Amino acid sequence: MIETNQEPTSPAEAVFRISNGMSAAAVVLAAARLRIADAVGDGSESVQDIATKLDADADALARMLRALAALGIFRQVDPATYAHTDMSSAMRSDHPGRLHDKLMTGGDWGWTMWGRLPQAVRTGECAFVKEYGTDFFSYLDANPDAQDMIYSGMTAWSDPMLPSIVDAIDLTGVRTFADMGGGKGALLHLLLQRNPQIEGLLFEDERMLRVVPDALRTSDPARRCRLVSGNFFEKVEHAADLYLFKLTLHMYDDERVVRALRNCAKAAAPGARIVIADPLLTDPPVTPFAPSMDLHMLLIMGGRERTESDYKAVFERAGLRFRGVTPTDSVLHLVEGEVVA
Repeated sequence: MIETNQEPTSPAEAVFRISNGMSAAAVVLAAARLRIADAVGDGSESVQDIATKLDADADALARMLRALAALGIFRQVDPATYAHTDMSSAMRSDHPGRLHDKLMTGGDWGWTMWGRLPQAVRTGECAFVKEYGTDFFSYLDANPDAQDMIYSGMTAWSDPMLPSIVDAIDLTGVRTFADMGGGKGALLHLLLQRNPQIEGLLFEDERMLRVVPDALRTSDPARRCRLVSGNFFEKVEHAADLYLFKLTLHMYDDERVVRALRNCAKAAAPGARIVIADPLLTDPPVTPFAPSMDLHMLLIMGGRERTESDYKAVFERAGLRFRGVTPTDSVLHLVEGEVVA
């Protein structure tokens, strides 16, 4: 049910309005899946013409467009004609903001998982494995379309954060920087471009290293970068002055996080630092983002977001000195620990 523009009249009405967010989300995500924004030109477009381009039922599409227009996505010129708004234009697949990629991230499994939230809260267990009989990454390996969607969506979401992360990292005394689970190396490439005195190491599994772009293989920063395959839960063999885990360790429980931190500490010299770039939980919560992501990690990976005291505990369990939390100009915070003798 689409919300009205009227203010809620009671606390119960306010909660009910929040629950109706599911229908609005469904309308928006279905529009992205259908690529309706791509089918509407620069001027006004008839519903019939849009339906023809999409191979859709014209009556059902008209109902869909009316619901989107109620949300400010598309403008109803008349009941049979629609035109773009700034919001609908942003949903085009060729828009530089890459909103379409972000909207497509979850796919069908995303809807399924949020429906399993009561079960996950009752048991405290990862719902994904129970639903699909395999872990998340194995599922993606077996479903290339889903894998492409989530990787495209994640990079569209996280790449704009990279400058703020690089700006916030303290690189004092850093000669070797290791990006642990750094994907295709976009953050490492940016950091090496900005800091010609630093050598880099991209630590990833072999599968991901095969798709690292040429920019990290043949550019000037590439001469200061090594690509290393491995599993940081099993062993880390390469010393660095600073290890960064960006949007990686929140996917795992405390036991595995402690193991990864210990493995880095074993490879490093005293004084080396380990930085985790993830959302930060606060009590009381400031925005819905981090608590919602915390539940998402429970559902999908069995992981969690963490408070500052949670981070302090896992760093200390790994034998590291906790150095505190640094905000960035994004939804991520930098949490830092130091290797001790």
